[in-house]
Amino acid sequence: MQIHQVEHFVAAADHGGVRHAAEALGLTQQAVSRSVAALERELGLTLFERLGHGVALTSAGRIFLGSARRIVREARIEPSLDSGLLEIATWGPLATHPTATLLARLHREQPTMRSRIEQAADEESVCRLVRAGHCDIGTVLLPSLWLHDLTAIPLGHLKEWLILPPGTRIDPGPVTWSAVAEHDLVVPSAGTSISFVGQELAGTGVELKLGVRSAHREAQVSLVLAGAGAALVTQRYAEMAQARGAVIRELDLRFARQIGIVHRRDGRSPLVERFTELAVAQRPPR
Repeated sequence: MQIHQVEHFVAAADHGGVRHAAEALGLTQQAVSRSVAALERELGLTLFERLGHGVALTSAGRIFLGSARRIVREARIEPSLDSGLLEIATWGPLATHPTATLLARLHREQPTMRSRIEQAADEESVCRLVRAGHCDIGTVLLPSLWLHDLTAIPLGHLKEWLILPPGTRIDPGPVTWSAVAEHDLVVPSAGTSISFVGQELAGTGVELKLGVRSAHREAQVSLVLAGAGAALVTQRYAEMAQARGAVIRELDLRFARQIGIVHRRDGRSPLVERFTELAVAQRPPR
């Protein structure tokens, strides 16, 4: 197996076809096709299903893609940071902070680096993408049930707000889970931090009331404004809701989850090291 064959396979997977991969690599379509075909023969696997408009990964191709990305990354590791590629998996409330916040800082520091953000459905998917080698780093909420052999680094608490319908009477100041439990909650149908609450609150006597489930996180604000219930959201959505008349209260940080980043224990690139350093440096003091 030659490294250029693996690179051509990854390019074809990322660009959805041999033609676009060849254009991105500056090669002929025939050269990339031959390279991928030779890799398939050597592995004894069919990596792509040939379609009229391009290619699609087979199940074997999807499984091999994570290893292929890792092979390419490790072959390209250099002492300098600015020539590398950093791939980050994130989900829901963590896409903006800390993911985009930290990545923007790293790009300002290393302007010629490249990056890719993979939007996952939930924390389990984030950990799976990192573990399989599809991504270098993941951003999750801690504690997480899916860490297993990944290294986790806590970065501070996720600041969440309880948003309530206009006119709701509630005491001022940060709210506890007991206060949250007084209201029916509007939650996303997947990927929500509510998913951990049953385990977190076990034995406390507090039981949350899950009301409306929505496939769209943005719809939470509209549902709350219409009186369907309350919702736990991040700052951006809280400000949006408040501007439209909702009552908002910050969740007491003593009861909030930790934000964290996860990475594999082996093969850490210079960019992973630097991203981790920036993440740790921005942690709030204890």
